Amino acid sequence: MLKVSNSTLVSMAAELIQEDLTLTRGVGESVSFSCGGFQQCSGSYMYWYQKKETEPLKLILRFDQNRHTVHDDYGHPQKGDFSAMKTQTGCELKINKVKVDHSASYYCNCWSHSDK
Repeated sequence: MLKVSNSTLVSMAAELIQEDLTLTRGVGESVSFSCGGFQQCSGSYMYWYQKKETEPLKLILRFDQNRHTVHDDYGHPQKGDFSAMKTQTGCELKINKVKVDHSASYYCNCWSHSDK
């Protein structure tokens, strides 16, 4: 069984909400992490990070909530295993087929930007 954690990094005074702080899934199953409250980051990107116990925080992907696009060109070795999508209350990170190597904590972070 795989144990993964879900936590929040807070940026730009946004109060992001992550439920299901610990999820357990079997290898080959799917798992999703939700991050809510980023509607207050109008015109924002949602970043998802992976933290393994003995490794530094690694950026997995950036989700553009306005264009509904995923940017995953950050050099994460498992980048093809993850996807993201907008939900009614925020953003969701999904692993379609869990591997043992996905055992980690997953963090969301919101960054507001302006097109000025």
